[in-house]
Amino acid sequence: MSAKPLRTKLIEFCGRQPLVRPFWRAARAFLVVERSPFVNIYHCCTQKTASQWFRAVFSDPVIIRHTGLDPEPYVALGLRYAKLDGPLPPNTVGIHLYIDHPTYAALPKAEPYRSFFVLRDPRDLVVSWYFSARYSHARQPVVLEMRAELERLNTRDGFKFIIDKVAEFGTFEAQLSWIEAPPDPHLRIFRYEDLAADNAAFLGRLLDWLEVRLAPAEFEALARRNSFERLSHGRRQGEEATRSHYRKGVAGDWKNHFDAEIMAHFRAVTGDLVSRLGYAEEEPGATVGAH
Repeated sequence: MSAKPLRTKLIEFCGRQPLVRPFWRAARAFLVVERSPFVNIYHCCTQKTASQWFRAVFSDPVIIRHTGLDPEPYVALGLRYAKLDGPLPPNTVGIHLYIDHPTYAALPKAEPYRSFFVLRDPRDLVVSWYFSARYSHARQPVVLEMRAELERLNTRDGFKFIIDKVAEFGTFEAQLSWIEAPPDPHLRIFRYEDLAADNAAFLGRLLDWLEVRLAPAEFEALARRNSFERLSHGRRQGEEATRSHYRKGVAGDWKNHFDAEIMAHFRAVTGDLVSRLGYAEEEPGATVGAH
């Protein structure tokens, strides 16, 4: 099942199709009630940081109506393999740009613009990658290769494999590059853990940073449309559906999956990454069967 809501698919379809795009833009221009003060917004992240939630939010008609910005999703693997040769088209939001900070810094940007990066505990990121690659991610070549390997491996070795693959993608290096980047008035770091703790409060802080002003009723409706319960078709946050893209929606789930051997491998690969990203070093408590 696709992680994208139907409204997101329709809006992105209208924006992509050459025969439909002119009519869509004309209709959208008529409906826009307020323009963003920014030429572009840059949503930067790594995979497994609720990128599809952000995609749904920025493709929501109420956001388009109050910004006049078209969603421009980046669909490549990115990170170590990122290839961005030019600036974003004007009046767009670059959605889930899977890039490190040096790649972002090198991009030509039209003023004024605003940016944010979404950080997640790398241990939880590994767990999310494991279940996504194993069960729910779209059937892309790199994911199919990972899925085949995970089907062959036992659970413990599967987590080790994912740790190695995530490191190979450049994910851990990318996270560190954003945290240790020089101060930038255009940029703010947001943490996935705050989104998981309170979707609506996080959304409010994000829109404040992006200077998107909504009436209270519009904001409440936007938050409801993009709540975990709505996107997961009725499950409460924390209720797990292993094969769903919206699997669980909580922070700290690594404690249920890392045992001492997995943690030792994670630390061997990442060193002191956890503490450098501002997360607490803890010992694992899970018992993972080698099956």
